[in-house]
Amino acid sequence: MTRGPRPAGQGLQMRLLLAVCAGAAVFALLAAAAAYGLGQQRAREEARHTLADLLVAVQKTVEIGVYSADAVLLREVAGGLVRHPKLARVSVHDAQGVPLVEMTRAAAAVRVGQVVRQAVVSPFDDGEVVGGIELVADADEQASQAWREARALALPLVGQTLLVALLLYALAARLVSRPIVATAASLRRMAPGTQERLRTPASHEGDEIGQLIAGANALLEANQVALARERQLREEIEAMEAQYRQIFDSTSAGIFVLSPDGRLINSNPTALRVIGLPLQSMRGLREADFVHQVFAQPERAQAMIREAMDSGRTVSADLELRQPGDALRWVHCLISVQTGAAEGVQPADAPEPLIEAVMYDVTERRRAEHRVRHQAEHDALTGLKNRAGFDLHLDRLLSAAAQPLGLIFIDLDGFKQVNDALGHEAGDEVLRTCAARMKQSVRRSADVIGRLGGDEFAVVMERVGPGEDALSQTARAIQRALCEPIVLAGGQVVRVGASIGMACAPLHGSVRAQIVQAADAAMYEVKRTGKNAFAMAWPV
Repeated sequence: MTRGPRPAGQGLQMRLLLAVCAGAAVFALLAAAAAYGLGQQRAREEARHTLADLLVAVQKTVEIGVYSADAVLLREVAGGLVRHPKLARVSVHDAQGVPLVEMTRAAAAVRVGQVVRQAVVSPFDDGEVVGGIELVADADEQASQAWREARALALPLVGQTLLVALLLYALAARLVSRPIVATAASLRRMAPGTQERLRTPASHEGDEIGQLIAGANALLEANQVALARERQLREEIEAMEAQYRQIFDSTSAGIFVLSPDGRLINSNPTALRVIGLPLQSMRGLREADFVHQVFAQPERAQAMIREAMDSGRTVSADLELRQPGDALRWVHCLISVQTGAAEGVQPADAPEPLIEAVMYDVTERRRAEHRVRHQAEHDALTGLKNRAGFDLHLDRLLSAAAQPLGLIFIDLDGFKQVNDALGHEAGDEVLRTCAARMKQSVRRSADVIGRLGGDEFAVVMERVGPGEDALSQTARAIQRALCEPIVLAGGQVVRVGASIGMACAPLHGSVRAQIVQAADAAMYEVKRTGKNAFAMAWPV
């Protein structure tokens, strides 16, 4: 069971009372011990004087009794002496030390105390020693007298001590404890941060109690100022947090934080919109590997995380997102890793690093870049690669140098006559039809067709050598397709042919200029010898 709070001042008053009582008790014990010691000393002195007085009183009688060896006289004297309350034993002996009489006071137990001895001289000659007398004091009587003396001295002193202690306690309670109790009660009633202050009693304005109350008021003033400042700062922080939360939730950038094992800790709604997931799916992302769930190439995102962690810098790149079907969506992602290790913090004490990322939807930009790149590398009329795009593709294949490739150069026979007779629109229609027929004649996955200019075309075939049938079969299929009649939009039927030259790498060269020159030379040789055929270039 929990105890209630102790009343204000009770502990201090109780400790003060106990301290005063303990001090009074110690002082009383010391006073009693001192009084007893003083009583013992006075009892011994009094006993010595008493024994000395008794010896003086019986001196002459003892001298006569010892000199005359009168045992009866000596017994009477000894008997009278032992009846004295301070005397325990009387012993008289002759000059040779032979006891003449020894008497002890009749008591159940008598403790011997102080001893007084005196020589006995002749009654006729003071220079002649005839014996000796010994008086032994009663120790119990002496102790009793000492106690009586001690009580007589100690009781008034102890009483005075207790009276002074109670007076000190009353004064301390009135002058110190009660003002402190009242101050504590006033402090408990005060509400934090108010303008209420403690009142200083008139009797304590210049003493320590007044200084204590003044210090408490100063502390209350400082506390009020601090609380007011804290409330102001809290309001400012809450306003800033609301602003930051609004920015975090409404910004056009997706923001997310990952744990070191790749699980989602937090994200704003924009991140889910950019990813293309509903807000309800956040819980599922927190329970799975976020990187593998979201990015189409998670190894690229993981490489960026490792680079950011190793370099301590922000790493950025365009990443493709996973999307259902053939849809494409790209984001520009900035990734940084916050290790949380401050200066002087051991790695074992540092918190786990957090992966922070910001991403922007750049799908439209990537599409625009793709369109621009496609327009730059493709022929607007036929949709085939233009010369620049075809040369770039051929250079990439030749730079790999790990596999052979075949190059087919095509020049349309009779195209100039059609273009001159029927006009450019008919010529363009013929070129589009020829391009479509060539697309149907090549391997779609591995062959690339380009329009080099006018009525000149080229086909590059990957992994095809000079001795393989695929090269000649493709050339034959292209020739047959191009020789078929072409029905124009106006109903006219026209015909064209094809002169085709072929070359292979590395048989005819390892760079673009060499293999192009070889294929072009083979094509012109076909034109020179009758057209509408195909031929392989001569080996270098």
